[in-house]
Amino acid sequence: MRSKRRSMDKKTTLPQETLTDILSRLPIKSLTRFESVSKPFSALINSPDFISAHLHRSSRHFTFFIRHFHNPSGSNFSFSLTNNQPIDVEIPLLGSLIRFPKIVGSSNGLVCLDISSCYARGFVLWNIARKQYSCLPSPIISDSRGPFWMVSTGFGFDREKNDYKVVRIVGFACEKGESPVVMVEVFSWRTGCWKVIDGRAIGACVIHEGHNGVVINGGLHWLGNSAGKSGGIQKFILSFDLNTEEFRKIPTPEFSAGVCVKIMGFKGLLALAYYPSKGLVGRPAATDRVEICVWDDYGGADGKYWTKLNSLQLNALGYPVGVTNETGLIMRKLDGQFTQFFLCDPSNQNYRRLHICEATYSCDIHSYVESLVPVSAGHDHRVIEEEVLSEV
Repeated sequence: MRSKRRSMDKKTTLPQETLTDILSRLPIKSLTRFESVSKPFSALINSPDFISAHLHRSSRHFTFFIRHFHNPSGSNFSFSLTNNQPIDVEIPLLGSLIRFPKIVGSSNGLVCLDISSCYARGFVLWNIARKQYSCLPSPIISDSRGPFWMVSTGFGFDREKNDYKVVRIVGFACEKGESPVVMVEVFSWRTGCWKVIDGRAIGACVIHEGHNGVVINGGLHWLGNSAGKSGGIQKFILSFDLNTEEFRKIPTPEFSAGVCVKIMGFKGLLALAYYPSKGLVGRPAATDRVEICVWDDYGGADGKYWTKLNSLQLNALGYPVGVTNETGLIMRKLDGQFTQFFLCDPSNQNYRRLHICEATYSCDIHSYVESLVPVSAGHDHRVIEEEVLSEV
């Protein structure tokens, strides 16, 4: 009888490849149930190969992770996941936060939050789908050597090392006419530690505060300009290679006064969207269009590194507020007291209406995919289940 049962078990057991293929098609909520009832399933679901297979499928179905502002100061805020119908999301540690958290970035299902009151002193990695978060150790660079001036951050994925990294760029205050001192540190998800790296390539510069690094083709990018004793102000894009952890400066095209610039990724290329500032009252706009240009590391046929891609009519679509999946520009249009959002493809100017945000004032939009990527690579002492805290 026992031999017969064993024979039946062998016949009904699915090959590993087939089981992986079936389970990788399921949503995180269903997989979590399998984890709790079967140790073999739990081991499979948490294996690196399965996590990669599931992410490969889920990345085709991205959604938006949005921070909504409901008053001018931003103290009244909310978060949601949405494609067309918003789903409210509760932020971990919300009761203990001094101020609203800032979204540093989103990558492969991990969201990095800055939860500090100022100067990016505290971070959390959060997997919304798995309902887990990890409080990162405190950064190394402190104000013991002098008062901070500006701090810029970024979050991205290092494909070569299969590592998620948080970058913190600290500019120290200086006397008038002196060049500011800039220091850089990087947190590695794989090692669970911060390290200070060589930031001399940055030189004396100012990175536009409030702008997080934009991930494009394995690098983080910030807008910056020169500062210090050298005459004249030169604008550039500061690029950080997430693999080599090296900086370089990329020159920007010439812009006229009263123009806003937004970094974006477009089909794997570094791109810029520039458009007239809304804050210059009484001054005629330099243009009534959003211009898009892309960067070619090797220079185009005419020897130019920046190539104009297309332009969009401001009156029709509004101002760019984000990018999705490196192919679509998210536009925000104010029409009286109402706000409308559109997803536009700059290459052909096709667009469609998005029902993603009903914030009265503004919102911060990031692309998001569900994934099984853990919030900590083997550092389980910092991983916290949200449900456990809610019962305390």
